[in-house]
Amino acid sequence: MALQIEDLVASIRKDGVEAAQRDADKIVSAAKAQAQQIVEQAKRDAAQLKADTERELSVRDASARATLAQAGRDVELSLKKALSAQLDRLLEARVEKALSASELASLIASVVKSGVVDTKKEEIQVNEKACKALCQELAASLADELKGGLVVKPVRGVDTGFRIAEKDGSGFYDFSAEEIASLLKPFLGDEMAKIVFTA
Repeated sequence: MALQIEDLVASIRKDGVEAAQRDADKIVSAAKAQAQQIVEQAKRDAAQLKADTERELSVRDASARATLAQAGRDVELSLKKALSAQLDRLLEARVEKALSASELASLIASVVKSGVVDTKKEEIQVNEKACKALCQELAASLADELKGGLVVKPVRGVDTGFRIAEKDGSGFYDFSAEEIASLLKPFLGDEMAKIVFTA
């Protein structure tokens, strides 16, 4: 009977060990499966993170390029505006230089003698400081017109050139350096601009 008990104990032991081994194998298998799932989820998370990062970098890159392009256009527009303003100043200065006192007197005399000015209704307006010298220059060349009612009047609004103005103040034609330059500007081609702006 002792032998049977030993066999029984050995059999129980063997069944217990085998059961424990099966349980251990199940636990190990479940742990391996869980570990595999964790690794796969980590790979998916890493791939998603990488894709999100690449998309964000792409958006930032596109935004930076758009900002640079806009900055380039802004610089170009500012430069064009500055160059245009400088060319306007140069043209005005050239026209102003061409309207020196003797040239201006000659121009006014030519305009009046051409019959453009109605001496009964219109007057010539000139710069206050230049009026005295201009009137002296015009006295001989426009003597008859001055006797006939032509008025050469100093006004504050005229810096260079002259105006032909209605005596009643209803309107005027502006022949100032600034106005002549703005009228000439659209007609200047590249070659003409080179000639005008050459010092």
